Amino acid sequence: MSYQDRRTIISIGIVLLIILSGLTSCKSSQHLSRKAPTISSEGNFYKNYAARLGFTLSGNENRKLIESISEWLGTPYKYGGCDKSGTDCSCFVRSIVKEVYDFELHRRSQDMILDVTKVSKGQLSNGDLVFFKISGNKISHVGIYISSNKFVHASKKRGVVINDLNEGYYKKYFYSGGRLKL
Repeated sequence: MSYQDRRTIISIGIVLLIILSGLTSCKSSQHLSRKAPTISSEGNFYKNYAARLGFTLSGNENRKLIESISEWLGTPYKYGGCDKSGTDCSCFVRSIVKEVYDFELHRRSQDMILDVTKVSKGQLSNGDLVFFKISGNKISHVGIYISSNKFVHASKKRGVVINDLNEGYYKKYFYSGGRLKL
């Protein structure tokens, strides 16, 4: 490669860097000038996240919880895993609860029942835990209730996903809901 070719490549690179930094600075200056949230921006928040989560939100859900759930969706299942590269159901729930509510849960799903006050399926509200007895007579799975009968959990086959409590499988194995003892 000749000296002139190298100079041309470097010049093009510099121009691209200048263009990209200009775009980035425009974006960040818009961010800084953003006004306080209004009612319509609240509605947009729930509308945008409803699209991400795949169902209509009521608009009363905990925003931080919805944002956290959204960040974890699609994380693969990994037994004993505890981060976004792979997680099991109890560590997923434990991580979300710590991040959103700053509350430490037990590590195992069967022990998390000690951290909640039991509530029936009909009393569930945003942020409550949902427990399932899938293997035998002990709690073996846990998720977080969102709203409209939807809950998020780490599925062994599909990773972190949202399901409906009325789906046959989850309806069959549902054990109890639980409200955090904050």
